[in-house]
Amino acid sequence: MLHDFSQLARNVIEFFSILIILGGVLVACYRMLVLGVTKYNHGHCPMILPHVEHDSMIKLRLSFERTLMLGLQFLMAADIIGTITDPDLQGVIILAVIVLLRIVLSFALSREVAEIDRQKREDAK
Repeated sequence: MLHDFSQLARNVIEFFSILIILGGVLVACYRMLVLGVTKYNHGHCPMILPHVEHDSMIKLRLSFERTLMLGLQFLMAADIIGTITDPDLQGVIILAVIVLLRIVLSFALSREVAEIDRQKREDAK
């Protein structure tokens, strides 16, 4: 019975991780489109994305990376449950890859935030 419950919990958590990541992709695409159309409507060159403000694109990327991290956290939780209830080498490898991805995203996110803070301090001077 515990094995069945843990399998159900794992499937539900994996489903939510997919929803979070898919939702993040859709929101990021929408925001990128809005940024591009706004720039296009203000008289900029018809090539939309290359003319979007750098700061706006960084904020968009940071938001998307945060969403990916949240989705990966849910996926990691599901894989932890699966690895605990049914340990095998493939499950451990998948969990290790997810943890590694999350570490890389966390590093990139903190680096981007530090860069934005540094630029804001320089602009304020």
